[in-house]
Amino acid sequence: MIKNDIDVSSNLIGELRFMKTLQIKPNFSDLSRKYSVDRHTIKKYYDANGIPMKSGRPKKSKWDCMFEDILYILDKPGVSYKAAYMYFLNTREEELPGDYNSFRNYCYRKHLKPKQKKHNPHVLYEVDPGRQLQADFKEDLSIHLKNGDLIEFNVFSATLAYSRQHIFIYSPAKTTDDFIRCTIEVFRRIGGVTETLLTDNMSAVVSCHGRKKKIHSRISQLFNDLDCSLKLCKARTPQTKGKDENANKFMNWLLPYDYEIESVDQLIRTIEETITSQCNMEVNSGTNMPPALLFRKEKEYLKPLPNKVMLSSYMVEHYRKKVPESLLIVYKGNKYSVPARCLDQYVDIYPAEGNMIYIYRNKELVATHTISQNTVNYDENHYREALKMNLSHTDDIDKMAKKNLERLEKLGGNMNE
Repeated sequence: MIKNDIDVSSNLIGELRFMKTLQIKPNFSDLSRKYSVDRHTIKKYYDANGIPMKSGRPKKSKWDCMFEDILYILDKPGVSYKAAYMYFLNTREEELPGDYNSFRNYCYRKHLKPKQKKHNPHVLYEVDPGRQLQADFKEDLSIHLKNGDLIEFNVFSATLAYSRQHIFIYSPAKTTDDFIRCTIEVFRRIGGVTETLLTDNMSAVVSCHGRKKKIHSRISQLFNDLDCSLKLCKARTPQTKGKDENANKFMNWLLPYDYEIESVDQLIRTIEETITSQCNMEVNSGTNMPPALLFRKEKEYLKPLPNKVMLSSYMVEHYRKKVPESLLIVYKGNKYSVPARCLDQYVDIYPAEGNMIYIYRNKELVATHTISQNTVNYDENHYREALKMNLSHTDDIDKMAKKNLERLEKLGGNMNE
């Protein structure tokens, strides 16, 4: 229409509908002069029973160029709108055509709906600054590298109860040594010690004998040295440490990186630097402030860290290696064998007292070796198993394995792979 007069519009539409009812053909030119409306527009109104026809052209959006990528990421189980947006912000920041609200509204219009996880409500409570740290393992996580390798791991998740400051630490296992290492690392990163640490009744912390539970002696000694009280949640009440349970949602931000990570080192950096930093800048719904801002105040209330030498005595070295075709993984310059089923898999190497190393694949202990000065150290069973996979059954595998291992020993363990 040319005029914006509501009365003119309603009168015109009323007259057209009246003519349509009586099957009177209008004089569009006369009506155009009468109402100052283009005759072609009036005809469209008349043909549509007095209702103007809208254009069928769909509205374009700046996000349309990323439609397929958004669909692909949201199709991964557990990925929320926020997790998807943060992934694109980290990987394609310069290409993003809008902010998070724009992204979410676009998803709504296109009916791109992620699968939402159901959360049970629980009562919140507050504590004084420096009073409590809540900690737990986010267990049995997995992600694929770009080359298809599946990495299985855990994340030690810790949250300061007052500020909600989060600390995420990658952990290949969740043993007592892992709990000790991660706890010390958390206190190092926040620059002090809280009065209490609240966690659940995990096997890394307590041993159960019937209904009786006992905290491991090494754990008790650590918390005595830290001057920190260890408190255990009541069984089957995860809401007791609800602030840290809520922190676990940030691990969903890792889901879009499936098949996008180059290496384990990049995975660790993504967890411990990128995601940790970003979630501490998010406004917390309980405090209406970012954790990083409140942490500046809470840090003043933390107790000082104990002697560094004392803390170092609790730390256990740990290395992660990928098993090559030789089945030999390197530890401090020398090579030690693992079973053939570990080929192309990642294993974790833990030194222990008694001049030993323990090698794990995920949670399975696959090999133990006495630390040696030889360059190459094959377990005879590992070597024999590998030969059987490559030679015919008519060959004398045992004899061949024994001779080759003797040669290696005479050569001082030197072997070209």
